[in-house]
Amino acid sequence: MSQRKTTIREVASRAGVSLGTASNVFNGKAGVAAGSRQRVLEAAEALGFRPNSLAAGLRRQRTRTIGLVVPDVLNIVFNELVEHLENIALSQSYEVIIVTSREDPEREHERVRALLSRRVDGLVIIPTRDWSATEHEMRHHRIPVVVLDRIAAQDHFPSVAVDNVAATRLGTEHLLGLGHRDLAFVINSTRLWNSAARVEGFLAAMRAAGLEQRARVLLPGMTEEETRAGVLPVLMAARRPTAVFTGSNVATLGVLRAVQDAGMSIPQDLSLLAFDDFAWLTVLRPFVSAIRQPTEALAGHAWRILTAAFEAPDRPAEHIRLAAPLITRETTAAPPGKARRTMKADTVDGASP
Repeated sequence: MSQRKTTIREVASRAGVSLGTASNVFNGKAGVAAGSRQRVLEAAEALGFRPNSLAAGLRRQRTRTIGLVVPDVLNIVFNELVEHLENIALSQSYEVIIVTSREDPEREHERVRALLSRRVDGLVIIPTRDWSATEHEMRHHRIPVVVLDRIAAQDHFPSVAVDNVAATRLGTEHLLGLGHRDLAFVINSTRLWNSAARVEGFLAAMRAAGLEQRARVLLPGMTEEETRAGVLPVLMAARRPTAVFTGSNVATLGVLRAVQDAGMSIPQDLSLLAFDDFAWLTVLRPFVSAIRQPTEALAGHAWRILTAAFEAPDRPAEHIRLAAPLITRETTAAPPGKARRTMKADTVDGASP
């Protein structure tokens, strides 16, 4: 004899909430208090209740499934964004299907078409450098979409990212305030709009300081090894920069390898400031100063905008730009031969973790 299935009414009774509240929890609707939502989920777990999301989705022409397209899950920023989005989805009884583009526009287009064939309710995408075919496909299907992190100057779809111009300007001003005048900004490619915006912020700060002619923008390539090989000759040159600002975690790793090959010490010979803050920046001394992207807040805004579009698909496209704080640690100091200046205003959350 088959075991009787637990009903949602039994879950509601055990949790001490109304049937409507329990239903709203499993349907992912807003307006349920956090305490009530937790009691419902705990009651469902205790009773072994599993809502039939597919059947409910078909009744509403919804599958309660979100597609998430990322270039590379090994990239720490993308990995953090994926984790935050999955946590939110779990809390609201959604499923997430994750696919990777591997920086290949054709693969990206193919994977998005596969997600659309699964009838996902919406898409969150961190696009490749040229995603015109993918963008056209998504417009054709009129599916709710949010572009995350790698946004464009004028996005058709809603978008969420940090204010890249302001973030790199903040970091550059920190280095200038320490007395550096010969700065290099290392970025993998300016074909991505957010990377180009980071370059823009760097050059704006150098221009404001009257040092535009001494600003160097290095584009060594997309990999750590290409970055190492491209930056090493610059560090070995007679007129080398006294500070390097890296525009991505890949660039940071490549520059650190180049510094080792050059036999240099940080910050005694060279100051280093990284864009993107991760745990490994504080594993070995010196701890690396960094611009921190608020990945949890970015994911939260992306989810909010996407799910709001389920109820109001014609709502105006929302574009969120968040501040990215500067975390000063041990790799940024005065250039060789100059006394270090105290810049307390630059420190956010302390000088070390």
